[in-house]
Amino acid sequence: MRIIAEDLVGLAEALEARALTSAALIERAVRRYAETEPQIHAFVWLDAARAQRLAAASDERRRSGGTVGPLEGIPIGVKDIFDTAGIPTENGSALFAGRVPDVTCPAVSAAEAAGAIVLGKTVTAELAFMTPGHALNPWDPSRTPGGSSMGSAAAVAAGVVPAAIGSQTNGSVIRPAAFCGVVGFKPTVGRIPTEGAFEFSRTLDHVGVFARSVRSAGLFAAILAGETERAPHVDDDHVPRFAALRTSEWEQASDDMRERFQADVDALALVGGPVEWPEPPVGLDDAPRILRTVMLYEAGQTVLPKVARRPETVSAYARAQLAEGARIDHRVYAEALAARDRLVATFLDWASGYDAILTPPTTGEAPTPETTGDPRFCSRWSLVGAPAITIPTGLGPHRLPLGLQLVGAPGDDERLLTAAAWAEAMLPSIGAPPL
Repeated sequence: MRIIAEDLVGLAEALEARALTSAALIERAVRRYAETEPQIHAFVWLDAARAQRLAAASDERRRSGGTVGPLEGIPIGVKDIFDTAGIPTENGSALFAGRVPDVTCPAVSAAEAAGAIVLGKTVTAELAFMTPGHALNPWDPSRTPGGSSMGSAAAVAAGVVPAAIGSQTNGSVIRPAAFCGVVGFKPTVGRIPTEGAFEFSRTLDHVGVFARSVRSAGLFAAILAGETERAPHVDDDHVPRFAALRTSEWEQASDDMRERFQADVDALALVGGPVEWPEPPVGLDDAPRILRTVMLYEAGQTVLPKVARRPETVSAYARAQLAEGARIDHRVYAEALAARDRLVATFLDWASGYDAILTPPTTGEAPTPETTGDPRFCSRWSLVGAPAITIPTGLGPHRLPLGLQLVGAPGDDERLLTAAAWAEAMLPSIGAPPL
């Protein structure tokens, strides 16, 4: 049985019960930051004095009986592509060096309205794309935490913050969460607003979250979406109906990832009954190609004009990819969007019969830092806008995290979270990183 460490929900309960103060929580976070930041470099901005002032004000509101939110006094990290008023937002690129927005984006505003304290802005890959930022993996600083939400995943894994905001266009929440041994949740596309976040692909960009447990990820996402605050729970009266899917790229996974996946499926089947292995929906294996066309075309239209102002500040790789996107014919792009629409409908019909689809989140353990890792096991679900979540389930041969990805039908976020909470309760904990 998995034992959940102190997480977002647990901290909120402790604060509400007056067993903990926000001042003490911020002090712990700042101390942990000082201990880990020299090794993992998860943050690009952190203001301890500001966080301490906000924590003192939060504690005073509690003492005086003022209005407090469900995240009152809890520190969070925010990926450095989300606008934060008066706080630098540089999108992981020298192109935006010194940029300080005047307005906070809706997702972060929702967290702050719930009482959360932005402790710091976390490292992102360049332009939230593929060129790595300087963050490293708390399990092994010679490895990447994954991209592009690398700092957010590393900050939660290292225990600096209990939750952080990230984004995913292809695999940028699920992959770093799996590499860092934390829970990463990408809700259905559009559930959390993307306004005020750096736009790479308007069709594919999702806002996601990192936390220490499924219940905390679900609660945090609901708050960011402006919905009724609720944490998913294990339904003792309902055993989820799972399907397992290897996809055509199964052989691209390492032996250790394939063995871990099969062991997780077998463990869930042992306690919950048979897991089905259906044929994938027609067209699903075309998803990576379609995603690449849509993503690069839209980035070529939106990002390339910004880069053209100061191209020397952007990596040669990003410039080449954006230029490729700009060369895609609009008719090819339109055909890709139409193919996406057909696949969304097909996948929705296919996936709705299950509480969750089980699939690997990554090809294996975190690679070395010159790359952010391979997103191929995330591309299908990002293209169709499906909710997806990864939970840590084991360690590979280098004692680095491996995980299990669960995917739901688009719009079925709550059903997916309930199934993921059940799976989390049935699978073993991997513990904390050695750092």
